[in-house]
Amino acid sequence: MNEDVNAKIEKYYDDSTFFYRYLWGNKKNLAMHFGFWDKDTKNLNDSLINENRYVAKALEIKKGEKVLDAGCGVGGTAIWIAENYGSDVTGITITGKHISLAKKYAKEREVSDLTKFEQRDFCDTGLPSESFDKIYSIESACHAIDKKVFLKEMFRLLKKSGKLTVCDGFLVKENLTKKETKYYNDLCVGWALPNLSSYTKFESDLDELGFRNIKSQVATEKVIKSSDDMYKSSKFIHPVLVLLEKMRLTSKTNVLAEVACQAQYHIFKDKTAVYGIFTAEK
Repeated sequence: MNEDVNAKIEKYYDDSTFFYRYLWGNKKNLAMHFGFWDKDTKNLNDSLINENRYVAKALEIKKGEKVLDAGCGVGGTAIWIAENYGSDVTGITITGKHISLAKKYAKEREVSDLTKFEQRDFCDTGLPSESFDKIYSIESACHAIDKKVFLKEMFRLLKKSGKLTVCDGFLVKENLTKKETKYYNDLCVGWALPNLSSYTKFESDLDELGFRNIKSQVATEKVIKSSDDMYKSSKFIHPVLVLLEKMRLTSKTNVLAEVACQAQYHIFKDKTAVYGIFTAEK
């Protein structure tokens, strides 16, 4: 990815990790995702574990397989997979702070022997071709400038018959209104996203690159509860952050991130974008 874009992304996560860890995720799930809800889901923690379980099932992860977490954050899903499946999981991210935390958490959870965390760009990893049986990207591919470049690298890294699962937000509406454009821009600026891929283009990119057995699912209903909760909490937190920023006790990055937390709700509600899940084989 572009160095300027990478720097913005790393700055965003450096500044916002505290809020992810203490206002959204927790020490149990270590998650930085929306989470998947159903009628039996009791709380946010359960929804976040649901998402891990869904991805592992979609990929048919097995003990001993080589798995890549492309955009691993602080290692929550990678650690969970290592704990529950006994797989050898490598997590990569461009954020050095996250690598340090992921290694710390893996040690605390006694899975250091099954996990490896490295600071790498998932569009140009430098890892050997056909290194992994399974690859997943949970709400991280959105940070790639060119999603097709990202997918091309994932294709290169997969072994033959290997599987990829991507969970993320995707545009479905063209010719946005002025209001929709504002929400989209607020989302991209606040969450350090260069852009969102369109749902149809992402699917066609998978096909053009040679992936087979491509399965896609619009799954906004799985995340809408988290989207709504995020919106409500951000409306409360935002004025506090504005004040703290004026007092130089927090960064502008965190203020803009809370604006993005409100924008994502409108984008899903107005059906400008959907939450999509793609699974494909090499």
